[in-house]
Amino acid sequence: MLTNRRSTMMIPPNGRPSAHQSAPPPNLGSLKPENEPHCASPSILTSTTTSLPGYRVAKVLGVAYGSTAYAVKDTKSIIKSLITGSEIKNLTHMMYNARDQAIDRLTRDCIARGANGIIAVTFEEKELLGFVQVSVSGTAVYVERVKPSENPFLPE
Repeated sequence: MLTNRRSTMMIPPNGRPSAHQSAPPPNLGSLKPENEPHCASPSILTSTTTSLPGYRVAKVLGVAYGSTAYAVKDTKSIIKSLITGSEIKNLTHMMYNARDQAIDRLTRDCIARGANGIIAVTFEEKELLGFVQVSVSGTAVYVERVKPSENPFLPE
């Protein structure tokens, strides 16, 4: 059986194609958290600094890495956003997913070494020949709590 594109289009019950109807622009109330990019990596104590406030580094377990590469294939959206000056949502979601995957690999590497924290975490994102590479590295450490929880932003 042969079909063409027109015969497979979804037409709403009112009989008019929805291509002519414009959707209202999203606002803060209409955005759903499950549709927006978010971090899904397992929890572990991390810091971009060389220490964790309220913790003492008991053992340094070495440098840990995590990286991933994604292919940028959606050139149509990129060209459209360059013309209109809007956000490239597919690329944004891809970058969040790549970053989450790299952090997940870093976390798994640290946990495999017996670490419960990562300090001096650094991120690096590169674009090369149509691929986006995200690399993350840090120092895997075993930390122990030294003080009860307090606000690390208050002066001592």
